[in-house]
Amino acid sequence: MKRLTSMCALVGVVTVLAGAGCRKTDDEAFRAGVPTREAVSLHVAGAPTDGSSGATTGALLGEKAGTYEVTRLVTAVVNGGTWAVLTLVKTIVSFPATSLEQDTAVWGPYHDALSLNTWKLMVTRQGPHDFQWVFEGKDKDKGDDAYLTIISGTHSAAVDPMGDPMEGFGSGTFTIDWDKAAMLPDHDDNVGVAKFTYARLTSDAMVSVDVDFTGIQDKTTKEIFNAEYRYTSTPGQGGELRYAEDKDNFPGPGPTGSMKEHFTIESRWTDDGVGRCDLEDSGGDLGTTVAHGSECWDARFDSQYRDLDHPDALGNWGAESACTAFPTAEYSNL
Repeated sequence: MKRLTSMCALVGVVTVLAGAGCRKTDDEAFRAGVPTREAVSLHVAGAPTDGSSGATTGALLGEKAGTYEVTRLVTAVVNGGTWAVLTLVKTIVSFPATSLEQDTAVWGPYHDALSLNTWKLMVTRQGPHDFQWVFEGKDKDKGDDAYLTIISGTHSAAVDPMGDPMEGFGSGTFTIDWDKAAMLPDHDDNVGVAKFTYARLTSDAMVSVDVDFTGIQDKTTKEIFNAEYRYTSTPGQGGELRYAEDKDNFPGPGPTGSMKEHFTIESRWTDDGVGRCDLEDSGGDLGTTVAHGSECWDARFDSQYRDLDHPDALGNWGAESACTAFPTAEYSNL
């Protein structure tokens, strides 16, 4: 996903941090102070977790369900971003800290010879296993008061019975601010803010990941819009993804100068992949009309039932009785 993976390009060659004044220190505890990509990963049966979706959105009865593919695409948006950003953070803290005090470790400042930006990462211990972390950037020719917070968060590390932090487990929040990044000399064209809230405490506990996007831009239509993601899953039991966006989608993709509609998705699936997706579109130019759609798929993700209030050229098919795992519609409350 370009929006978040480009954050790696902003930093430059991160491995050079190993030679940017870094020294060997007793900083292992601070490495547990930042989340890992595994802790914030959204997993849909049959889908990768690294942001690649491989999805297509057309389907017929007995073919791969279109709304299953949409569910994969939505999770790929989050996974692609967290994979890039948290891989970056993990790579930085894998090196010895540049400076270390009792409760604070700092990596950097660092700037690539061919970049106008200077970067640093600071992790502060606020409790035995509670941390605050900040990733900052500035114009390399300006003073330290010019640093802007690009990514910041808090993380509580989950611990094993011996009291040691478990990699890949914990809870916390972090925020990515592309509007601040756009104020740096070297930046991409992303805008808006994303706030993540996550919890993955043990290998068999329920996982939850919430993401609120504010003021982001559709790369195709250039429309500025807001979106929300709510994800939960429990190992061995399946999961649920709810999504909502306020975006101009009727009578056609925006921005058309008309009002924004409120579009939602709720997808549910069992541990073996059987699932259902229910869609709803309302408000804006739809007025008092509320449009609905539902689709169910089997363990091979092939569509068994589809019912759209306003079907496309593919039409509707099947009977709702085929939706054995989730027999009735459930629309997102976002």
